[in-house]
Amino acid sequence: MSRLDSHIQQKIAQRDSINLAARWLAGKDGVIVEFGLSTGRSYSHLLERFPGREIFCFDRLDKTHPRSRPPAGHLFLGEFTDLLADAALQARFAGRVILAHIDIGSGGPEDEVIPELVMDRIAHWLKPGALVLSDQDLTLQPAWQMERVVTAGEVEHAGRYNVYRRRTP
Repeated sequence: MSRLDSHIQQKIAQRDSINLAARWLAGKDGVIVEFGLSTGRSYSHLLERFPGREIFCFDRLDKTHPRSRPPAGHLFLGEFTDLLADAALQARFAGRVILAHIDIGSGGPEDEVIPELVMDRIAHWLKPGALVLSDQDLTLQPAWQMERVVTAGEVEHAGRYNVYRRRTP
C-alpha cells in the first residue's frame, strides 16, 4: 500500500473514531483534551462533533490554521514532558476529562515513547467511562484502568486507530 493510501485510511479511521466517541459520550459531562493539535483539522472535527464542549489542546508549536485555532486559555504549547510536569495543570484537569485524543505520531522512534508518557501523566485526568483515541497502539498499564474497545461494526477501519475506555469502578 502506498504511503498516501495508508495516510488516507488512517484519517478515515480517525474521523470515524471521533464520530463514534461523540455518539458514545453524548450527554456525559467532562472536557476534551487533544495532544497533537498540528494544523487543527481534528480539532475542528471535535468542535463540530462536541458542540459547546470545552476542548483543550496541547502541542509543541502553534501551526494551526486561523480558522482552527483554540481560543485563549485552551492552547498549551511546549514539550509534553514539561507541560505535564506542571502541578497546577495536573490539578486543573484531574478527574475532568471525558475524551483524550492523542494524535502525536510522527513516524519516528519517539512514537513508541511519547504516547505512553502522555498516558502516564494524564491517566488520573480521565473520568470513569472516558475514552482515549490514539493514532498509536498503547501498552495498557494496569494502573490506567483502561481497556481496548472492540469497535467492529461501528468503525469499519478500527485497526487504523485505537479506542480505549477507562473502566468504571
